[in-house]
Amino acid sequence: MARPRLTLAVGALVLVAAAVLIPVAAHEGHNKPSGATFDPNAPKRVSEATAAAIGLATIEVDFAPVEDVVRLTGLVRAQPASLFAVAPAYAGVASAIPVQPGDRVAKGDLLVELESPEVAGLIREARRAESQVASLQIEAAALDKNAVLTEAEVQRLSEAGDGVSANLLAQRRGEANRQRSEAALRLVALEQARNEAAALRQQAEANGAAISQSGNDDAPPLRPGVVRFFAPIDGVVLTRHAIAGAGISAGQAVLTVGDFRSVQIEGELPEGLVDRLLNSPGAKVRIRRGVQSSGDAVAEGTVRFMSPMIDPIKRTASLIVDADNPAGALRPGQFVDLAVVISANELAVVVPLSAIVKEGPLQYVYVKEGQGADAVYLKRDVATGVRDDRVAEITQGLVPGDIVVKSGAFSLSQLRGFAPGAEAPAAPATPSDGHGHSH
Repeated sequence: MARPRLTLAVGALVLVAAAVLIPVAAHEGHNKPSGATFDPNAPKRVSEATAAAIGLATIEVDFAPVEDVVRLTGLVRAQPASLFAVAPAYAGVASAIPVQPGDRVAKGDLLVELESPEVAGLIREARRAESQVASLQIEAAALDKNAVLTEAEVQRLSEAGDGVSANLLAQRRGEANRQRSEAALRLVALEQARNEAAALRQQAEANGAAISQSGNDDAPPLRPGVVRFFAPIDGVVLTRHAIAGAGISAGQAVLTVGDFRSVQIEGELPEGLVDRLLNSPGAKVRIRRGVQSSGDAVAEGTVRFMSPMIDPIKRTASLIVDADNPAGALRPGQFVDLAVVISANELAVVVPLSAIVKEGPLQYVYVKEGQGADAVYLKRDVATGVRDDRVAEITQGLVPGDIVVKSGAFSLSQLRGFAPGAEAPAAPATPSDGHGHSH
């Protein structure tokens, strides 16, 4: 009797559990996505919200140019001629510095005014030397004139014959020779004074060259020892190392001015790529900032120089690219991505590089079929040919007119696909239970 009763009890428990669990399983079945699959090759279907979240965008495949490029990195530098340092050749005191770092200046604007005792002494010496030259010129001319008159008198006395004393004639001849010798000595002293004045003038002009580079001839006359430095270029004040009233040592840089509307970029070309760029001078270069190496180019330039020497340690050849920088997108000291264009194929089937998803040795894109809510994205393997920094040539897998995903392709590859034809059938019209579900 005990065993039948135990069997009846177990059977009753099984029936109760089935009565509880079967409805729960039926309710959970309504929450399962219909037709979803983990097959990576399955078509993708996304909602508008998902498309916006992953930045999904498409483009039509078409013929376009594709270029053969060499990509390398470079460092932005200022053009040597675009930097200027105000560094007085003589010590002094800064009487005025009317500009601050960040100020834009035009060629001819006043940058620094300096009072220098050394310059004042140089000016005094130059003026003294010029006065001495003027005095010696007058003396030499007077002595020469006197010598000519005395020689003329000696000539008349000689022609007078016996009526002139021999002593007087000898005396006048000696006087004429002495005057002629003194005139010659004055001419030698005059030449020395001229050389000294020229040297002092050159020193003054060397100091004044930095002052007058602006061509500002309308500036008011300066006190002796006061020199002014004007901006030689249009640019921006980069640094300032002194304040008004501070002493300035000879050769000390007071401030610097730079013009970065044109920059140069120094790159390092690996030794194995040197042969590809043998004719690179003049080649076009697209420039991207390091943080945007896959985006649009921020500037374009040209190769100016490729070193004929290989660095024995880095095994690279240096490359210099000149680039216009009117908007200031390139800053000295910044790393950039360079794409040096070697050649171009003007007609090829291309897609943006961002459209290609790599998975090991495989490459594929997503092709859009259908419109609106019926649109699906199909995975399609492709083979690529030449690629540059913007697009890749497609040799197999696509034809012009195909619509491919150009952005968000990788994110799309991570979404779950669906199995066409596996959608759940529509539920029959039966009375609903208390949970709002039909059974």
